[in-house]
Amino acid sequence: MVRQARSEATRKRIIISAVQLFTEIGYAAASLGDIIERAEMTKGALYYHFDSKEALATAIIEEGSEMMFGVFNRIRDSSAPAMERIIHGCFLVGDLLRTDMVARSGTHLLRAFGEYNDSAGRIYDRWIDEMSARVLEAMQEGDLRPGLDHRAVGETIVSAMLGAELLSNSTSSGADVLARLARIWEVLLPAVVTDDALGYFRQFLARESMRHTTEATDGDAAG
Repeated sequence: MVRQARSEATRKRIIISAVQLFTEIGYAAASLGDIIERAEMTKGALYYHFDSKEALATAIIEEGSEMMFGVFNRIRDSSAPAMERIIHGCFLVGDLLRTDMVARSGTHLLRAFGEYNDSAGRIYDRWIDEMSARVLEAMQEGDLRPGLDHRAVGETIVSAMLGAELLSNSTSSGADVLARLARIWEVLLPAVVTDDALGYFRQFLARESMRHTTEATDGDAAG
């Protein structure tokens, strides 16, 4: 048990060191030698866990994605309306991407490797499946406009969520991702929510946006 804990701690140290270097100088510029030096360990220790830089990048993608799925599905079994859970989950993901460097680096690598990494393809498919399932629930609850294709709506929300992170990272180093998510939902809600439910979900969005933005500001001030 002690040995397993030590091995996991070593693996985590390698990942954190790699994420720091990828953030500072980019994936292409960071060598395994640089990562070994940053982690202050031997080459053998690194190769015990990862046989290449690509394998290390895949591990970061998978770990970051699991963290994102974890927070998105945090209230999966809640009795709240499905549309509330979708909006809340997107803000939780935004919070995670803003504050956690492994999740953020995993998302960046996911984009970089998306065309030729099997894990990246599976993760995108899983996001669409997860979101589409929640959208279908919202449709069955009568909160979404009739006739919508739940998978098309799910794909649109995933694209918007990941796009908000991309734009935020490019323009403000991720600082305004929550504000971007709020603006995206202001546009999406009238397109997908029924007229009868629109006022309710606009109010929910306003509360959700204010709460997360306030928490983010308080957290930044405390830090």
